[in-house]
Amino acid sequence: MINVFNIEKFATHDGPGIRTTVFLKGCSLHCPWCANPESWSKKPTLLYDQRKCVSCKACAASCTTQAITFDQKWQWDSAKCFECRQCTQNCLPHALSFAGETMSVDAVVNEVLKDKDYFDNSDGGITVSGGEPFLQADALAELLKECKCHDLHVAVETTGNVPLSDIKKALPYIDLFLYDVKHLNADTLYEVTGGRSEYIFTNLEWLAQRDPSKVIVRVPVIPGFNANQEMLCKIIDYAKKLKVREVNLLPYHSLGKNKWEQMNRDYVYKDLKIMEKCELSEYAEYGKRQNIKVKIGG
Repeated sequence: MINVFNIEKFATHDGPGIRTTVFLKGCSLHCPWCANPESWSKKPTLLYDQRKCVSCKACAASCTTQAITFDQKWQWDSAKCFECRQCTQNCLPHALSFAGETMSVDAVVNEVLKDKDYFDNSDGGITVSGGEPFLQADALAELLKECKCHDLHVAVETTGNVPLSDIKKALPYIDLFLYDVKHLNADTLYEVTGGRSEYIFTNLEWLAQRDPSKVIVRVPVIPGFNANQEMLCKIIDYAKKLKVREVNLLPYHSLGKNKWEQMNRDYVYKDLKIMEKCELSEYAEYGKRQNIKVKIGG
């Protein structure tokens, strides 16, 4: 069994070709710009859309553990919740929804295979993302092994913030790593995201030494964090040193803002403007001069 919070069809930014991206629950980081904050916990996460709520309080009335309360505002205590989902069933305006469910490997694979014709015609496949997929290392390995039985191209998007032993469990079934590098300073990385450099860089260097053609370095470009010439050029230089074939610079966007609001969390980047691709075009030129492909976007 594997904990999933979304399966996205016809994805075109998560690896080559047309892909189905399977998003897994659980993450070892806490990036304040995260587009999928509902992925952090391995447990299902209750989302509350205030725009749809009519304050009927049927959700609170149906909650036998009092995990949902209405005081000055709607609140959910995940520690009290045992996921009976009566609240969502009794919410007529559909203001509540759970993100996350436990699925069998066969169920996930069968859903992915519905689009196999598109994969075959576009050199696409399955991408597993998160969260951090390797937090479910055993289930992930089982899933990817089954995917390879159906001759699917397999990509995994990872932060690398896990023991190498967890990555090795699924390694024989992975064709491509989409490997996040958010910052090169270990202290800043840990302070802002919770990332541990002794995992992230050691694992990346091990994978690159093994086969750099199977690694694409991805950089979420965040103003005030790493969106400066010195850091971005250093990351590109680092990837080149590892003989990685490609770096993707992912401009900051605010697509996760509503999710933070639905989880009653403060989104610290709410006033930050979306970054345009053209703002990063100089780095594509820098990559050409350094003889490494730098793509703006996924």
